[in-house]
Amino acid sequence: MEHSPLVVDLLILFAVSIPAALVFRRLRLPSIAGFLVVGALLGPHALGWIEARSAVEQMAEIGVALLLFTVGLEFSLPRLLLLRREILVGGAGQVSLTIGIVAVLALAAGLPWRTAVVFGCLASLSSTALVLRTLTDRREIDSPHGQLSMGILLFQDLAVIPLMLAIPLLAGQGPPGVGGILLVVGKAVFAVAAVLLLARYGFSRLAYLVVRHGGREIFTLFIVLGALGAASLTHALGLPLALGAFVAGLVISESEYSHHVVSEILPFRDVFNALFFLSVGMLLDASILAREPALVGGLVLGLVVVKGALIFFLARRLTRSGRVALLGAAALFQIGEFSFVLASQSSALGLLGETEIQRFLAVAVLTMALTPFAMQLAPALAARREGATTGTETAAGEPAKQGPTVVIAGYGLNGRNLARVLTASGIPFRVLDMNPEAVRSAGADGVPIVFGDVSRLDGLEHAGVRDAKVLVLAISDPYATKRAVALARRHAPAVQIVVRTRTMPETDELLRLGANQVIPEEFETSVEIFSRVLRLLHVPRGTISVQAELIRREGYQMLRAPVDPGRSLEVVRQILAETLVETLFVPPDSPVAGRTLGELDFRARTGTLVLSVARHGEAFQTPGHDFRLDPGDFLVVTGDHAQIERARAVLHGESIEAGPGVEVPAAPPSKVD
Repeated sequence: MEHSPLVVDLLILFAVSIPAALVFRRLRLPSIAGFLVVGALLGPHALGWIEARSAVEQMAEIGVALLLFTVGLEFSLPRLLLLRREILVGGAGQVSLTIGIVAVLALAAGLPWRTAVVFGCLASLSSTALVLRTLTDRREIDSPHGQLSMGILLFQDLAVIPLMLAIPLLAGQGPPGVGGILLVVGKAVFAVAAVLLLARYGFSRLAYLVVRHGGREIFTLFIVLGALGAASLTHALGLPLALGAFVAGLVISESEYSHHVVSEILPFRDVFNALFFLSVGMLLDASILAREPALVGGLVLGLVVVKGALIFFLARRLTRSGRVALLGAAALFQIGEFSFVLASQSSALGLLGETEIQRFLAVAVLTMALTPFAMQLAPALAARREGATTGTETAAGEPAKQGPTVVIAGYGLNGRNLARVLTASGIPFRVLDMNPEAVRSAGADGVPIVFGDVSRLDGLEHAGVRDAKVLVLAISDPYATKRAVALARRHAPAVQIVVRTRTMPETDELLRLGANQVIPEEFETSVEIFSRVLRLLHVPRGTISVQAELIRREGYQMLRAPVDPGRSLEVVRQILAETLVETLFVPPDSPVAGRTLGELDFRARTGTLVLSVARHGEAFQTPGHDFRLDPGDFLVVTGDHAQIERARAVLHGESIEAGPGVEVPAAPPSKVD
């Protein structure tokens, strides 16, 4: 039996790309660059080992569609609305200005005006697949520059529709008159609306039936069918495959199955995406680099400078942060995958010749290959730039004269929740955030918030970190978080630094830089899960608290490495012997409500000392035996773990047992009215 050329080609591609990717990762270089190099090496212009190139390119196009499908799944409509400034201002400004500037430069170089405009269109688009893959690998998708890049990329992807309509018009082969143009636009609107309606009203019902009556493999097939079906619908109407897939993912993200869908589609996406970068590398004719090295190098440098400077300028105006603008420019200066679609269309219509196509491909592949390296170097360049400038870019009005007790960096979900608790507790705080809309909105609601960059000293000082007791870093930018920890520890040595991070590998470095508490989300989720499981098994709350405290105090080592029983027991003894101050709540249905501390014999029964009671915003210090408890009271008590656990049981009407050396009197009878 003879093997299919496609099977042989895939075997060759994966057999060479896997070790190449491993070598690149070992050298701490992006694996994407390895795929591009392997593609160029095996392609028809070099070794020529790949015969079924068109089939590989078609599979690569499917990979881009699946990528945007998962982007839509992870993005959601509400999150899309939060990026409206980045999309409408940053994206629209970047695309229109890039087209104009590149077209003018091409005209000055002597190209016909139609060809000049085409080159402007090609240069205006960046690689969604490359940038999102790199941002995801670097865990920077939720960082300020990640959100900025996402907004601009989304506008670029949507701009493909009018650009595809404009190319035939430039060639004089577009639809005749305004009516023809409106017909094509109407098709695009119809396609998007159809995908929206089918995804919103058909997906959940069908998914429920598939989950109920089918197995995992059927659900996986159903997801692939949905993604490719939406992509095919838009493609049938002359629009990019990826557009329909993105819209479908965006709507499905609102369903209860979105997380399961992501887990099922990720393996397919990663395989097809590797094929995409391999196919891009195969487009490059390396001989053009030997024939016209100066011209190709000049074009690459010119694109990097012009497009990068333009993105830097727009991002700087949007975010008021030079660091975010520099990181955004480093991510978006390349030419994107949809530019290949426009270039193919332009070539078929006679707007670009073979030589111009090869020059474009050389610039596109080289800029894509440079992007991962640029994104690696950009943080260091940003730090050097910030160190060389005095920096007044974070100023947003004078901070209040009274310093805050707590400084919160980042007004996302975690920052908002912490601000609410501090407000309810009467603890003064100040929020530092780089989103102008969030600053304006929160300020209008009375939140003490200032605009600034936490990774700059002037931003930290503007928020009042020198006078604060606690600095909480609740942002999603790993680089900015590390820099903020180092700056705060150097210039405000007395402040306690609490850091939220997504993954465990960052914890050790953050502690080394000076953080006092690092809260990795993935391990805190583990702590919460085992705590709830132990409660369901009726394990005493004190035991659960000791186990949780043991894990946190050991830097989560218990969850990362084999347990040392001797060491763990020693730490447990230390924890149990410590005297704590705890706040306990009197539930509305508590049997102790309406009774005095003396009637309850609270001190003798629990071993704790009641320091104060908070009631409706009023504090009662060192209450006596005649103090009567009300539902909703908060008791501030001191004692060891076992004593505090007994006090909690008394307030909730639960039975308690005596600890070592403590005699627990019988519970006084309930009062009878």
